[in-house]
Amino acid sequence: MGNLERHAAKPENPPTSSPGKAASAKARSSRAMGASANRWVVLAAAGTFNALVGAVYVWSIFYSSLSSTYGWAPQATAFAYSLYIVSECCAGFLAGWLQNRMKPGILSLCGGCSFAAGWFFAGFADAIPLLYMTYSIMGGIGSGIIYNVSVSTATAWFPDKRGLANGVCVGTTGLSPIIFAPLGNFLITTMGVSMSFHICGIIFAVGVVVASRFLAAPPKDWTPENWIRGDRSSIQEDGLTTLQMLKKPTAYLMWLLFAVAASAGMMVIGHAAGISEQLAGLNTDQAAAQVGILAVANFAGRLVFASLSDRFGRYPVMLFCMTVTAATMAFFLGKADSFVSLTTALCVIGATFGGMMATMPALTADLYGTKHFGQNYAFMFSGYTCASIIGPMLAASVLAHTGSYLPAFPAAGALTCAGLVLVAATAFMAKREKEQKRNAKK
Repeated sequence: MGNLERHAAKPENPPTSSPGKAASAKARSSRAMGASANRWVVLAAAGTFNALVGAVYVWSIFYSSLSSTYGWAPQATAFAYSLYIVSECCAGFLAGWLQNRMKPGILSLCGGCSFAAGWFFAGFADAIPLLYMTYSIMGGIGSGIIYNVSVSTATAWFPDKRGLANGVCVGTTGLSPIIFAPLGNFLITTMGVSMSFHICGIIFAVGVVVASRFLAAPPKDWTPENWIRGDRSSIQEDGLTTLQMLKKPTAYLMWLLFAVAASAGMMVIGHAAGISEQLAGLNTDQAAAQVGILAVANFAGRLVFASLSDRFGRYPVMLFCMTVTAATMAFFLGKADSFVSLTTALCVIGATFGGMMATMPALTADLYGTKHFGQNYAFMFSGYTCASIIGPMLAASVLAHTGSYLPAFPAAGALTCAGLVLVAATAFMAKREKEQKRNAKK
């Protein structure tokens, strides 16, 4: 690995220096070389953090058990998840601000401890307010911090492979239910929901302590060997602050794009079991299997399409994913009345949704740089927070009024089609901003 990456190129005619200064510079270079050789380890640590964040996707297992154990109203219990998502979103802004003031390892450890403590102390919650304080607020804040820090750090290490790095990071989030859904179900069945929260909190604490030791920022002025800044590099090499970013039209187009692009996928993820039972008549075990299949497709899509975006560009990949999503939602999902056809439709939606989710952070870094990526992506990620409400609520409302999921599918497809316009508009405005910057230098 040491031969694959290096410091930024030295000047052609460096000034002469004393032997002591030369030795000091060589030592600094060696330390940077040693640090840069570990960028794949950093990526593995970031992926571990995101796998822990993905545990929130098994909330439905805990939700059912909490409602039956304590007799809480379904709406009050369900609000714990919504509050968690809001807390996670708000914490992303805090994490982005703190990243320029704290080392990633320390910040991720602090956020991870809050995340683990939220789950652990939720086991003592015998009243709704306590559940909100522990799981929703403590856990949500911690989740938002470690997600933001891990994605930002991985992105900084891979300017040459941003799509791949983001695909691995957010891909592990989508794959997480494969691990935590069976674990959570086993723990609740054998030990009860309270003890399950305790055990999960302990597991998460161990995970964050280990992963935080390997999460570090790249050395200053470091770049991969033989990497040349290309067309998909940042418009601003030094990186735009959030206030500067918000003066760009692309910022608002990107936010709307994130909200629209993720809505269909979040609808299917939030109602995968119910959709499987209603459309294909699957039993409970088969419907649960579909949730796992959807998670695998989600992970594969994040990894594959994000890597393809490094080669073919972010916008073409986004357009492809959204076109396929819209067509599947509008014309195919509603006709999936067998296990095979439903599995195929869910795999397609899961993969394209994952591709969009992994491409968005890379596109954010392309447009606005990596120096203030944490805060900038926190703004973009709030669009995903809206999507996590729009998609599932649309399906729930349609089901409540019609008794069927079917009318919700073409509506989600139409919403995704609107995203195609946003992708084209973002690409046009980004090109225009880049040209303006080039003209300003002349």
